[in-house]
Amino acid sequence: MSTVLRICRFATLLLLFASASVGWAQRKDRTYLGPGNWFVGIDAGTGLSLAENVVHDNFYKTKLPSGSIQIGRTITPKWSLRVSAGVSSQLGNPPAAAIRYLSDMFSSYQFVLGVGTFDVMLNLANCFRKYDSRNWYDGYLVVGGGELYRFYVDDKVDDWYEDIYVVDRSKEWYWTAKLGYEAAFHIMRACDLTFELDFHVTDNAYNGVAGGSQSMDFFVMAKLGIVYYIPNGQHRQRFANPRKYHRYWKELD
Repeated sequence: MSTVLRICRFATLLLLFASASVGWAQRKDRTYLGPGNWFVGIDAGTGLSLAENVVHDNFYKTKLPSGSIQIGRTITPKWSLRVSAGVSSQLGNPPAAAIRYLSDMFSSYQFVLGVGTFDVMLNLANCFRKYDSRNWYDGYLVVGGGELYRFYVDDKVDDWYEDIYVVDRSKEWYWTAKLGYEAAFHIMRACDLTFELDFHVTDNAYNGVAGGSQSMDFFVMAKLGIVYYIPNGQHRQRFANPRKYHRYWKELD
């Protein structure tokens, strides 16, 4: 699939995201009629490949930096929509049989991914308790999908013998789906300190090696971040406290 088509498909996700967020905000038939918030965020952490060629290695030797930026909208206190785009650096390793023929300096290789996803975030905390804007913590179940773009693979793999181990250095697009959890701590009325752990599923060849009998590979991203809630039409960050500020919270009385 061409790069242009991939970009168009991701742009379509952005348009669907914008349309859905505006449409839900304007609906009059749901119980809660107050406005939500747009939010922006940035985070950084690490990415860990769980592909077949690294599962034998030590975690502390395989983690590399990852980070992303995001924009989203809270639709109700129970769920939000988000678009996230970032970069993840990861390591791959030849299997033990190949390492015997390679020096230590060639025992691992770095590859870098562009990661773009469209996410639905379910606020588990508000699903199991009554919403109160004075709560200090929220926990989100994150379900998403999108695209990966492998744009860099360490050139050291060109020195490896082709009959021992081959790593594809070409730039390629791959699909991805993710399931994660975000813990959000309300350090200010307008800001959250977040920790997010995401488990990604993708194509077996995403790390440059289509090895093993499985058709899919996996990786994990763990990141710390800051989220800022942009004031809504009522000049409020977040939803108003139901009993004190807003007359539409009748279902929570």
